[in-house]
Amino acid sequence: MDFNQLLLWMVYVSCISLLIVGFKRGKAARGWLLIAALLLGLTLFLQQVLPNHVGLISGALWFLVILIPQRGSVRINQLTWQHRFKPARQWAQVLRLLHPMDSFWQWPRYLHAMELAQAGQLPEAETKLRPFSQSKSLMSIVARCQISRFRGEWQEILDWMTQETPKATVMSSTSLMATYLMALGETNRLNEMILELERFQPQLANAASKYYWDFSRLIVFSFCGQPELVTRLLKGPLAKIADSAQQFWSATAAMAAGETEFAQTEFDQLIASGNGLYANTLRQRHPQARVDEALDDHSHHQLKVWGDALFVELPDRERQRVKIWQSPITLGLIVINLAFFVAEVILGSRANGLNLGTDTNALYTLGALIPSEVVAGDWWRLLAAAFLHFGIQHLSLNMFGLALLGPFVEKMLGTWRFLVSYLMTAIGSMLTLTLLTITGIFVTPAAVGASGAIMGLIGTEAAIQLRIIRQQSSKVAATRLRLIGLFVVIQMIFDAMTPQVSFIGHASGLVIGFGVGCILKLNDPVSVSQPTALKSS
Repeated sequence: MDFNQLLLWMVYVSCISLLIVGFKRGKAARGWLLIAALLLGLTLFLQQVLPNHVGLISGALWFLVILIPQRGSVRINQLTWQHRFKPARQWAQVLRLLHPMDSFWQWPRYLHAMELAQAGQLPEAETKLRPFSQSKSLMSIVARCQISRFRGEWQEILDWMTQETPKATVMSSTSLMATYLMALGETNRLNEMILELERFQPQLANAASKYYWDFSRLIVFSFCGQPELVTRLLKGPLAKIADSAQQFWSATAAMAAGETEFAQTEFDQLIASGNGLYANTLRQRHPQARVDEALDDHSHHQLKVWGDALFVELPDRERQRVKIWQSPITLGLIVINLAFFVAEVILGSRANGLNLGTDTNALYTLGALIPSEVVAGDWWRLLAAAFLHFGIQHLSLNMFGLALLGPFVEKMLGTWRFLVSYLMTAIGSMLTLTLLTITGIFVTPAAVGASGAIMGLIGTEAAIQLRIIRQQSSKVAATRLRLIGLFVVIQMIFDAMTPQVSFIGHASGLVIGFGVGCILKLNDPVSVSQPTALKSS
């Protein structure tokens, strides 16, 4: 399979995935739907007229109009959450040229307004937003909410969102759902706020970004006087939001919990700073009734449910995030693969001129899997072949997979058990190819590559995630397991369509890896701490 075919496959998978997700999201994703449909149609056309170059052309377009805008929008959201509006606006100015859909063209003006409001220049900020508020787009609703927010008019926001804005529109935007919850909290409608978060939970918890689910729980926990849970969110998944936002929500939780002196000091500092995102809200905030008296039995129960879930979910999410530089065995395996590839290039270039690891004689000398040679006594080829690759593309794909999957499995198994599992799947997949060849069931004349071991990592991780699910009913692990299943299905379809790829090598590595993952003991025990602040009534 050459690079052109690889890019073509990637474009098809990406566009079809975007179309599926876009149809689920509806109007909020119509720009992505249009671009994905156009690129898919163009790719189908080019495949007929330029079959040898369609992957390169469509891949370049995919990179410009889908990948860069997707990653750029994530970066803009991150900067916005940190209240770094100026760099976010600069990113938006570039992205709107590549993707002038779904409010991208309006983002720079909106972010400039937020920048002005943060600096206390509220009239100028409102002037920037007012043109948006005259239309009927989603951005107009967001802009109108922000104008009222700058003024601290939360009752007006609530009235408008309940009386003039369809609930379906509110639920189509994670930002609007969070704004609605905040309006309910600012107007002391706590029981209703909890009921609405229950209604929003499926959309928020299943969103591509977990930020708004975390932020929405932060709003509810703050207004309901749960400082312990607020602190856990602010030290965990929301640690990178702006300092002023952390100060606002920590003080709100403290005030609701009865720690009025500390809370008022924090509020006074925010008001004195002139930050227009919070100053008027705090000046006009109404005194809050005692939370215990304001919440009914259902609300107390639901808070406890969310609180208990938080103490399971956050450690689990943290467990999934491992940096490659914290994984010495994974790094070592990558270095060994690279060293073998350098040896391939040097040896092959000496014999037949410069090449990038595609000289078959060099691969044979270094240990390519030849089943007949293995049976004759070259057992070392079962391992050596797993560190050899046919060309730089083959090497790059496998090393990307190793870097992506290895750190988590290494953390969960520990360094030496991880090394054992990797070598077992590498040797096991090569041995399977050898046995099937000598018995005539499935003939493989020669094979190289770490693909069997990489698929083994997928199988091992699947076993680990299943174990986590059994121990604590982890939603994070369940989501990860579904992604693994989807990847395996796509990989098997890809293998079946690509004769050069060893389906048996991949499948055997997957099965062996799953078995190894079920057998080996986890190095990172799954333990759950419990909140102390919540008690069911």
